[in-house]
Amino acid sequence: MRAIVKAAIKIPEMVFAFETICEDDSKSQGREVTPEDYTDEEIVSEAEYRLSTYFEAGHINDDMRIDDEGVGQKVAIKDIKMLIAFLKKYKTAEGQWSNLTNHLIK
Repeated sequence: MRAIVKAAIKIPEMVFAFETICEDDSKSQGREVTPEDYTDEEIVSEAEYRLSTYFEAGHINDDMRIDDEGVGQKVAIKDIKMLIAFLKKYKTAEGQWSNLTNHLIK
């Protein structure tokens, strides 16, 4: 297994992402799709998107981050820190343009 995939599946939010994406892609491609089937760029792009959801008003991840009870907030903060560390390690270039999602990866 590639190092980037090993690192990604240590992050609970990325595990959830892979479960969802792999299931959808398996249905559309008519074969079993695993995290290994995705390019490094696709994985980094997904991690960037998942991180952004923690700061998107109305998203369940943002609701967890600002949770007054603190339970969801602790989980959210841990995921945010893990995603940031992952991106610092695996993003290849500052300001790289993603051809997959047609946006700038910061």
